[in-house]
This record gives sequence, C-alpha cells and structure tokens, in this order.
Amino acid sequence: MINRKRNILFLIFTLFLLALAIGKEVARIESLVLVTKATEFTAGTPIKLEFTAKSNSEKPQLFIIHSYGKTLLEASVDRGNYVFELPENYCEKTGKVSWFLILEHESIASGTLQILPNPKTKTVLENYFGPRKIMAGGREFSMMVVVPTDGFDNPKESNTTVKLKYQFLQNISTLDLRTNNFIAWYNIYSPDKAGKILVSTECENTVSKEIETEVYPNIATDFSINYSRNHEFADGNQLTRFSTSIIRDQFGNVVSDGTLVYFIIRTKENMLLKTFGATINGIASAQILHPDHQDSYQVKAYVMGIAESNSITINYKPVAASFDYALSHNNRTLRVGPIKSFMNQLVPDGITVVLNVLQKNKIVATLEKETSKGIAFFEISDDILAAGNFQLEIKTLGISKKTPILRNDHQQ
Repeated sequence: MINRKRNILFLIFTLFLLALAIGKEVARIESLVLVTKATEFTAGTPIKLEFTAKSNSEKPQLFIIHSYGKTLLEASVDRGNYVFELPENYCEKTGKVSWFLILEHESIASGTLQILPNPKTKTVLENYFGPRKIMAGGREFSMMVVVPTDGFDNPKESNTTVKLKYQFLQNISTLDLRTNNFIAWYNIYSPDKAGKILVSTECENTVSKEIETEVYPNIATDFSINYSRNHEFADGNQLTRFSTSIIRDQFGNVVSDGTLVYFIIRTKENMLLKTFGATINGIASAQILHPDHQDSYQVKAYVMGIAESNSITINYKPVAASFDYALSHNNRTLRVGPIKSFMNQLVPDGITVVLNVLQKNKIVATLEKETSKGIAFFEISDDILAAGNFQLEIKTLGISKKTPILRNDHQQ
C-alpha cells in the first residue's frame, strides 16, 4: 500500500516537472513573435523581419534559404525588438525565400516570403531568334523567344504582354504574346519566296532592336543544259563550254549562288569525264577540252542527289585525214608532220604524237612527243631494238599509220 502511494506521488511529481518544462519552452517561444506582417516584397527594396524581444539568455539567429544560397543572419536590436535584414543581393532576386528562427541552437519558428519583380524599374528585353537561315516553303521556321525582365534581371510575372512584329516583303504582322514560365515565344514559318524576315518585340514601352533571318531558296528542281564551242573539230586545243538554264526551286526561287553542278560526260569508248561549275544568279557553267580525235560525247548535268538535266550529244570531227612522216639516219630518226588541221593550217603546238615500236607484232617500246610548229621528232636508240625486223606505228589525232617492215642489223 505504501509503495503504491509512493509511485503515485512520483508520477505526480514527474508530470509537474514536465508541465513546468513545457511551460518554460512555450514561454521561451512566445517571447519571440514575428512583428512583420508582409509576406510579399518587391525586388530591390530592403527586406527586414522583426521579432519581439523579451528576456532571453542569448540573441536569436535567422537561417535563410534563398536561390542564391543559404546563410545565417545575426539580429540587430531596434526599439527593443530583434531585426533581421536580408543581404542586398538577396533582396534583388525574385523567388521564394524560406526562413527559420534559431534560438539556443534550435529552430523555434519558420516561414516563407515571396520576392516579386519590380514593376517600377525599366523593362529589359532578352530576345533569342533562330535559326537565322531557313529554306523557303513553309516547312522550316525560326523561333522567337522573348524574356522580359525588370531592372534587376528578374523575369516578369506570367501573362505579361509582349508585342511581336515581323515583316516580309510588303507584309507586316503584329501579335500579342503572353509570358508563361517567364518566356513568350512564337514560331515564324518560312514563306514560299526567298528573302529576309525582320522581327522586333515590345514590352511595357521597351522596344528591341531589329533582328533578321534569311529565307534561302529551297532545293533545286530539274533543269536543262546547252553547249557552245568555236568549232566542231577534235583538235585537242579548243574548249567546249556547258551552261545550264536558270535553276530554280519548286516555288520559283533562283537557287542560291554557289550551288555545285556536275557535268558528267560519256565518250564513244564509254569513258567517263567530269567537269563542274557553281551557280551565279542560278546559272552554272563549265568547260572541257576538245578531244584530240574524232569522238561523240553524251553529256548530262546533276545537282548531286537533288536534280538533273536533260542529256545532250556533242559530235567532234577529225581535224585531218592524214599526215606525212619521214625516216632518216638508218631508220633511227622519225619526223612526223607537218600535221595540218581542218583549214590546212598547222595544228597547235602540244598535240600528242605516240610512237609504238613493234617486233614480231609485239610492242617493245612506246614513245610520246608533242608537236612544235606541227612537227614531232623521235630518236630510236639501239637499246630499244634487238637485231631483226621491226615496224613503227604512229598515232595522232585519232589517225594511225604503220611504216613498212624495217631491218635492224645492229645488236645491243
């Protein structure tokens, strides 16, 4: 019975002590009451949090969580209250700020406050526009992104009106955009015609400078080709010039300067030749040397992987029906020519003459010379020939001649 009474008394005493401790804690917390009622502040203005101050064993501290970071503020005393002033750079940045009041190393109160953009400062516009080069036809676009900010570089509040203007040729369009998640944006699709799109924005009496994007012609469509030349003879000297029609895209725009056009040439012997040119004002031109023998060219042009032309045939006539040659110095010196061209004039210097030396119907040596004043000279050394019969085969300008069977009595 006595033990039971002791237990009851001990329990009552414990509860008394607990109630006393709780009362002291409540009194300690209630001794620091937030005086500042505002929870929203304008960027750039001082932000202070004031708490009533009664008897405390030590000064409280304020722990701040801000987008710039975390910091612990010390209190100043003003008219008997504790005042915490946020750093200036914290006051200029919009967003949510969380605070925790610390007393004797414990958090005894907490809250949040909101910093809003400053409408009294001059609005600043940040514009992002791109890509700056798009192709005509309405499939590609440039995106205009606008970020209106206050004087402290804080984005304006949502639903802020931004006026967008853009011009192409004779048309000027105006749109009212609304910011959402700090930005306003709009896609400007390319028109069918090539040219420049000029864009500007405006927000709260602040206007941007002009920005532009270039609308380039779309890819080339099929085209035609033609050729010109001084004459139709295969003299290996003159040039044949190829040219295209004006190359356009499907919307009628002249393709961009510098578009490469390849001219592929197939000869009578099924050899492939190639030349190319870049467009200027939609026309590409190229040239190729005349063959040095009778031939027929099949020519077709391509903008590789995109467009092609019609096929044309170019025929080249031989410049000479025959030529003379003469042997001397025991058949070791051969003079070919003078070779004459289609008007009985001497062929241009540099015409290739090929000499094949044959023994037993097999070519044992091949020599090449170029004409000078219509003549080519060959010296056949004894090192080339073995003792016995040999024959010379002369080729130039698509004409071939063989000498009679000659005798070589000298053995190397």
